[in-house]
Amino acid sequence: MTRSPRRWSIAAVAALGLLAGALSACSADDRVGGTFDTTVNPADCGIANLERASGPVTVVFWHTMVRSNLDWLVATTKAFNDSQDKVKVVLRQQPNYQDLFTKYKAGLASGDLPDLVQAEETVVQQMIDSRSTIPVQACIDATDYDLSDFLPRGLAYYETGGVQRAMPWAISNPVLFYNRVAFERAGLDPDRPPRTLDEVREMSEQIVKSGAAKYGVALKPAPYIYEYLLAKSGGELVDNGNGRRSRAQHANLTSPTSLAIWNWWNEMLDDDLALDTGSDPNNIDHLLALANETEGAAMTFESSSAIGPIDEVLSSGAFPSVKPGTAPLPALTEGGGVPVGDGALWIPRGSDPARRAAAWMFIEYLSEPAQQASMAVAGGYVPTVKGAVSEPALVEHWKAKPIFRVGYDQLLAGELTDANVGTLVGEYQGLRNAVRDGFVRMNRQGQDPDEAAEQAKAEADIVIQEYNDRVGA
Repeated sequence: MTRSPRRWSIAAVAALGLLAGALSACSADDRVGGTFDTTVNPADCGIANLERASGPVTVVFWHTMVRSNLDWLVATTKAFNDSQDKVKVVLRQQPNYQDLFTKYKAGLASGDLPDLVQAEETVVQQMIDSRSTIPVQACIDATDYDLSDFLPRGLAYYETGGVQRAMPWAISNPVLFYNRVAFERAGLDPDRPPRTLDEVREMSEQIVKSGAAKYGVALKPAPYIYEYLLAKSGGELVDNGNGRRSRAQHANLTSPTSLAIWNWWNEMLDDDLALDTGSDPNNIDHLLALANETEGAAMTFESSSAIGPIDEVLSSGAFPSVKPGTAPLPALTEGGGVPVGDGALWIPRGSDPARRAAAWMFIEYLSEPAQQASMAVAGGYVPTVKGAVSEPALVEHWKAKPIFRVGYDQLLAGELTDANVGTLVGEYQGLRNAVRDGFVRMNRQGQDPDEAAEQAKAEADIVIQEYNDRVGA
């Protein structure tokens, strides 16, 4: 079965997306955030309890850091523990975000919960609905903590109803990766990567025609890539202001902006300009394609947190035909912004007040410019505070390897809107599964992109409603 040959006018649909984005632009204070409980009690933070503690208070921290990021966290935690005698942090590594959250949910019944937990952006609504954490706003108010140095978009994802629920910490966002060598071979300027999806197509045509690579771009049908393309194009993933004005009820997978992305993706594959690398979440074939001189591609999309591991591999000299470049994620139009991805820090309510305050003390330490800068150097995460970019270590790192800076600059770009502040939806993974399956049907089974999006929407709407029914929303 062949894919639909019908083409969309991306420019025309993009105009609709910009209009929708303009209408949805709002301040954080306008957003409700899928929950109406905005209670904040500064006493919940337990600052007075920590001050009265007679000995060191132990904090158990569940995290998902690996490799160089784990080495950094171990060293940073030791430095914190050695710097004072009121708090001792004990690290408990979890395999990944999914396993961590499964264990956390089991702990809601068993009582086996940490005092501090790193959770990814997709579980914000579930964390709020569980009522198992205190909002970090309680600690912010209790300590008069100054948030002015934080990246606004980092804070915004984890804020609802004017209440900061968690603190952004190890954050990232998808960017464009490209091989500067392939661009040069194709006669393209490697300092002028594509800014729109139309330009990705145009450059892919030149890359393929010149023989610089077999494909212009490697496309992994990962739902988060689609989500960020949608957000930067001004589209909202779910209704009700992306779940920010009231609880999400339906997925917006068939909006004009969304369908333009589905059709662009389909047409790139149809015309042999793009390589489909499969939906296995653990495969990195889209990245390996950049190093494949005969069957590979010149571009791909991936999280900025992958820059560190990629740079480490390339530094070995194993792939001399690859010189990596990074750029902001292309979209239907220029401009726009993206949400943050990856992890934030939450304080479970089940901890006694002194341990909550101790966890907050560690959060403050991890949020300092020096720690944020050193974490960015160690693994490529985006600093959450602007002061980090003035730290000498990060200044030198970004000067030597400018590919690392793109994720930070992208989080500063574009007006903050419902589209790019981040999606709030209870059954986020079920929604992502529906999107993934839709792309597989389109890419591998030849389903028309409009039909694939429509079916994915129907499946997503079911899981969204089932979740809402379970929590009585």
